[in-house]
Amino acid sequence: MKVSSYNAKNSNVYHNNSNCTEGNNIERVNLQQGTGGKRLCHRCAGLNSKK
Repeated sequence: MKVSSYNAKNSNVYHNNSNCTEGNNIERVNLQQGTGGKRLCHRCAGLNSKK
């Protein structure tokens, strides 16, 4: 399910899918809202393209 964009301070990608395992593993202390000017995570992109 697509959600508002978020990213980790120490990552070079952002996430926007609640089913992304990589995005779900971000520790709360590193979590930031928005894209941070980063590229979309490949797992999120794949999940977003599924119907």
